[in-house]
Amino acid sequence: MLHDPRQKLPADLAEQVTEITGDLTKEAAYNKGLQDNPVVVSTLVGMDVDLVFEALFDAQYHQRLTLQRFVMLSTAGVDQEVSGQLDYPDISDVKEYLNQQRYAAKLVDEAEFPYTILRPVTLNDDAVGQAKIIREGETVPAGFVSRETVAQIAVKIAQTGGYDYQSLAIC
Repeated sequence: MLHDPRQKLPADLAEQVTEITGDLTKEAAYNKGLQDNPVVVSTLVGMDVDLVFEALFDAQYHQRLTLQRFVMLSTAGVDQEVSGQLDYPDISDVKEYLNQQRYAAKLVDEAEFPYTILRPVTLNDDAVGQAKIIREGETVPAGFVSRETVAQIAVKIAQTGGYDYQSLAIC
């Protein structure tokens, strides 16, 4: 698990993964983690995900490495597809945030390996529930979906594939 050195993994998670830390906006942070054709699941939130992805894909390109699959957690609203008001907690400049998410998704698409972009509506801490998956281009109703539900979908896609080269809303 590659993460910013300022973050601390919970002990139970740290026991289950190989932990790598580094400045995620620097290409060198990815050298070790990209070996052996990995499956990458990005759960980055907030601003500047596009800068992180630039560094990641620069490292992948310069090392001539192939990724088996890339799963990106983004947000609904990137394509102005949401019907109703969507909340973006901890985001003060929603327009810039959505632009950055749009650019990050473009970087993923242009990297030319199997990817799935997940665009959930507002995340909450509810228990796992039934999710509705909506394909890109269709209207997405504003609302809430549990983090656990989205995590289960992301893990299933990372492990078994499916939805290659697609961007999916989850509500």
